Amino acid sequence: MIASRPENALLRALLREAKWSGDGLASAVNALGAESGLGLRYRRPSVAQWLDGSMPRAEVRILVAEAFSRRLGREVTPSDLGMATAGKPGTPGGDLEGMLPVPRTAVYRLAELGHVPTSAEGRTRGLAPGPAVPPQLGKQHVRAVHDMAVLLSRTDQTFGAGAVRQAFTSYLDSTVVPWLRLSGRPAIRNELLIEAARLTYLGGFLHFDDDLQGPAQRYYRISASLADEAGDSYGLALALRALSVQAWSLGHYRQAYSLAEAGTSAGCRAGPGTLAFLNGQLALCTAAMGERKVALERLALAELSLSRADIAATPPVGAYNLASLAHHRAALSRHLGDSAGALAALKEASRLRPAHEIRSRALVLARQAELELERGYLEAACARWQDFLTAGRGIRSRRLNRAAATMRACLAPYRHNSGARAVLATCREVFPVTAERS
Repeated sequence: MIASRPENALLRALLREAKWSGDGLASAVNALGAESGLGLRYRRPSVAQWLDGSMPRAEVRILVAEAFSRRLGREVTPSDLGMATAGKPGTPGGDLEGMLPVPRTAVYRLAELGHVPTSAEGRTRGLAPGPAVPPQLGKQHVRAVHDMAVLLSRTDQTFGAGAVRQAFTSYLDSTVVPWLRLSGRPAIRNELLIEAARLTYLGGFLHFDDDLQGPAQRYYRISASLADEAGDSYGLALALRALSVQAWSLGHYRQAYSLAEAGTSAGCRAGPGTLAFLNGQLALCTAAMGERKVALERLALAELSLSRADIAATPPVGAYNLASLAHHRAALSRHLGDSAGALAALKEASRLRPAHEIRSRALVLARQAELELERGYLEAACARWQDFLTAGRGIRSRRLNRAAATMRACLAPYRHNSGARAVLATCREVFPVTAERS
């Protein structure tokens, strides 16, 4: 006789508290799965099975907990659901030993944003140096990490995150992490921490570009922790801003605003280029919160700072230029209900993009086409989408894949139009629907 599983009373109680039906919870879990790059298709029968005591796989249990956390406004763990997950969780305080290596299936969690350091205090973390045994840290280790970050960044800008993401994770796990455990002079170790923070910041962006939001969030948090340990307020500001950009892109505007504000505070003594970089994001998040006057003031401050910056001194990560500012102005205008202003700013952003920022220009062109169509200009939209497809050819970026999917959906009602048909035909060649997601 097969023993029956006990009913999951904890999950049933949380469903009642959340005022969710089985379909409601399933839809929320599916949406979170999409946010984390997982294609899930749960429906009410699956939730009924969970209530009867069956257990979904580990990453789904975390998604269910995250869904309840957001619904109820407090942190809910798999244990609270009666779905305890085996294994060592990431340490909320930012212990790097608990955060590495980063699993590809890591889930984006809003609660983790409350555990990010917001001031560079130089706290000791989990990757403390080991005993004084050879080899010891030297300048060559610092230079190697810096050079790798530059190489990966340049390759990503040209060919997309899909071309370098695996190289990043391999280098970080097999080379940088062991180096961080080596003994050496404090000054050298601090330099290595700073370069490692830049590298993991880049790694976060690579995963963000590939729509792997959970791992992206984890790498950004690691970058913040490394910068915090080094007492590097600049690096901490970059990481906080990156977390803000990610939260904004996922529609979590309140959290995005808080992170942008913290980043601007951490980087308040930085140079004018960095101040523009930080204030541009804060302006956008302020607009998303509905604060028109303050948003425009922050954008003006970003513009003033950028006018005083040395544009030629472009850092390998955290670069900001006139095209970036125009892109921020477009998104800000959109939040404030000014679609004409947003379209004009996107045209400027496309025109000003440096030649090597191919993916960024492609994304701007796609957004420009969407606004052209929204305003009723089908011919102009098709022309911009053709430009998008030309720019995006050969780039491995899921953000571009998503832009192409949006384009197909937008043009579906116009498939009998010759211009739309031509665009869709080119799209099938450049972004095949059946292509594997790398």
